[in-house]
Amino acid sequence: MTAALAVVGTALALPGPAPAMAATAAGAAAGPYVIEAENMSLTNFATDTVNHTWNGTTVDNVTYVRGASGRTSTARSTFSGTAGTYDLITRYNGMTENGVTYQLTVNSTTVDSWGTSRRYGRDHTDPVNIDTRTSSKVQLKPGDIIELTATSAGEVPRIDRITVQEHVGAPTSTLTIKSPNAALNDGFNWGKNRALAMTFYPGNPMMGHEPEWWRLKNASHPTVEPGYWGAYTNRESYYNRDISHQSDGAHAVGLDAETFHMMKTFAADADDPGQNGWPLWAHSSYGAMYYIDGTGFRELPSPFNLMTKAYKQYQWTGDRAWLDDPDLSKFYDSTMGTFLTGHEVRWNDADPAAEQPVSRKQPGEYTATFFEFPNENLVSAADSLGYQYQSMLAYSAILRARGDIAGSTTWAERAKRVRAHFESNWWDSANNRYVRGKDAAGTGYSSWGHEASFLMMLTGLGDHGPRTDGYLDFIAANDDNLNVEATSYLPEMFYQYNRPAEGWAWLKKLMADKNTYPEISFLAVSSTIDGMMGVQPDAPNDKVATVSRLTSETPWVEIDHLKVGENDLKLQHTGTTASKLTNNAGGTVNWEAQFYGTHATITVNGTPHAAQTKSLYGKTVSYVTVPVTAGAAVTATAGTPAGDTIAPTAPAGLAASGATSDSVELAWTASDDNVGVTGYNIYRGTTLVGTTTGAATRFTAMGLSPWTSYTFTVKAVDAAGNVSGASNAVTASTSGDGQRVDLSSLTWSSARSDFGSINKDKSVDGNTLKLNGTTYTKGIGTHANSTITYQLDRGYTRFRSDLGIDDEVSSNATVKFEVWGDNTKLYESPTPMTPTTATASINLDVTGVTTLTLKATDTGDGINSDHADWAGATLLN
Repeated sequence: MTAALAVVGTALALPGPAPAMAATAAGAAAGPYVIEAENMSLTNFATDTVNHTWNGTTVDNVTYVRGASGRTSTARSTFSGTAGTYDLITRYNGMTENGVTYQLTVNSTTVDSWGTSRRYGRDHTDPVNIDTRTSSKVQLKPGDIIELTATSAGEVPRIDRITVQEHVGAPTSTLTIKSPNAALNDGFNWGKNRALAMTFYPGNPMMGHEPEWWRLKNASHPTVEPGYWGAYTNRESYYNRDISHQSDGAHAVGLDAETFHMMKTFAADADDPGQNGWPLWAHSSYGAMYYIDGTGFRELPSPFNLMTKAYKQYQWTGDRAWLDDPDLSKFYDSTMGTFLTGHEVRWNDADPAAEQPVSRKQPGEYTATFFEFPNENLVSAADSLGYQYQSMLAYSAILRARGDIAGSTTWAERAKRVRAHFESNWWDSANNRYVRGKDAAGTGYSSWGHEASFLMMLTGLGDHGPRTDGYLDFIAANDDNLNVEATSYLPEMFYQYNRPAEGWAWLKKLMADKNTYPEISFLAVSSTIDGMMGVQPDAPNDKVATVSRLTSETPWVEIDHLKVGENDLKLQHTGTTASKLTNNAGGTVNWEAQFYGTHATITVNGTPHAAQTKSLYGKTVSYVTVPVTAGAAVTATAGTPAGDTIAPTAPAGLAASGATSDSVELAWTASDDNVGVTGYNIYRGTTLVGTTTGAATRFTAMGLSPWTSYTFTVKAVDAAGNVSGASNAVTASTSGDGQRVDLSSLTWSSARSDFGSINKDKSVDGNTLKLNGTTYTKGIGTHANSTITYQLDRGYTRFRSDLGIDDEVSSNATVKFEVWGDNTKLYESPTPMTPTTATASINLDVTGVTTLTLKATDTGDGINSDHADWAGATLLN
């Protein structure tokens, strides 16, 4: 007897971000519903109550159904909830890899199966051995039978419950990319979709696998909180350095709420007892201190990095919560106050020469990012100083936004002095490069330092001139053996200094490799937008600046639905001298259209404007600022506008359908173009047979012969006459005016063969007809030399067949095929066919033919193994 489902409402805590961030559920659904295993109809299961404890304290008391070692057990229930699409989350207990195999079925149809994973609890009473499995997008209706089968390979199965909750799925994003570079498009879309899949949304199948004790033992954090992965994927957590680095990409795909919650959580750590201004190193998806690292890892760049990126989110969104939230605001003030003084920074605004502006690590702390060189005993590092510098610039801007102009000026001047101090005191003249770290005695180290080397450049330290250029060369000469997380910083760094070839080389590698480490997917997005497209947001001032960093490998790129404040923008770069900004929605945005180099004028929508110049990380850019109202598009071109020389992308997805005796319907996916596609050329073979105009992506090929195969391709054309490459080729066959007749269904008037029997619908050896791996149910199997004659009596119009050596032989055979109509040779194999020759297809006109003769000859070298097939042979009457 099956058990009815119990409907549970408030008693069940569900994970996930705010509802506004979630995707729409597929189909009506209610719930959640909880099926307690002990209430199911059980076979070979008994009940077993386990008191899970941690350090002697009860954290969960669970009634399991317990199977038997080496046996198969089942638990069944009838669904009585609302019809809809659900995720089924099975909670169970196990510790041996594949010790138990579970199969979940609905109405006897398998919807999921899995094996237990290796866990490291002491036994089944240890909460470390609790695991969950999410079976996604399961369609359920009242009366459906849900059955869970446990097959033991030695371990005792234990099942707690199945939770049936509405399927929500990962958040979605309207952000899109277009370009003629398939590697860029594919990598960007992969990054976007994987970043969205990294969120802590309800029913995320990646979640629920880590040991339960770190969640259960902290009652103050009972539910999953808004966020996304910022750690190894087997750690359901986020680390402050990771999410700081991921935050730009997160904004681009629409994860502002998640980023805000995580950064606020870290900021709130800083004034907890014993933290002394430090955010925790990591939090779990439930918002609690992550159990692996706890408070025990303090890396000096991290609070500065976190603060810098929090302010960058304000630049992206214009949301004053990034300034005014009490936890964040207090964190900014304490980081620039007691945290700096606690790390030996001393300011002297009246006498800057007397100040000590470099933060130094304290006992138990780390200085540089990741690569510490412990034998050097560093107390300060260039990457930490770089993030300190950036956080000071951010604080100056924060104070200005608060209305504290004097304080803003003070911190801006202090930041300038930090960079000047670095330039004067962190240069190794003997080796002609910057110092990446110093020990307590002031000894500097300038050898290759991995993150400590390249992050000083990313954070903007250096002279932005010959020293910086030389140091970037030094990085490029040493960056081949970095781990994947480290390399994720390289595209943005090289792009920042207008070294687009190196930026794209690293970005392309990250996109091609598609490493599963979460940071990589977010950086595939942000390195395209911030790096390649050069987007510089200033939402609080309704402003955005852009500069193209494209290479010849990517002649144009369009990013659509990028949010800057309240504006939804579309940005297109063509080469490095033309850009177009469309304000899809929102108020007027002021666009600073930048171009590298010195240009006297920049043409805006056809009108020349005098250009201004400034330095962007040491490189001269020319720019104009123009307002772009809602719904408007503005094009800016540096220097003299050149004609359009860029061809559209090749059409994709060409497909044929609706074949008649004289026509075929063709359809394809539209091409992209930097200006716009004006039409398409349609080819049959190499012959142009038609065109379309405008956006039309369908064409009917007319005037074709019945029962004939044709191959088509399509090319796109733009207004300048540039023609794309060809689409994929598609082959289509027309139908006949009459009825098809299988040749093997007719009676031949005569048939002879020098070996074996001539067989209908079988090879000469009596096997299924098979040519080059393709099997045929109809046809004639024969052997050279053979002649088969049919009396058609002028009753047919076409003869079609595939020809070749049957796959039942693999060597020695050589055959030529001939087709005769009355006394006229209609076809002869152009060369002898062997077992490795491609299948030949013939389609012959036999209108008015009285006698049809088919011959297979041995080509004069003997008949050994000459197994010849007339495969799929048909006549049209």
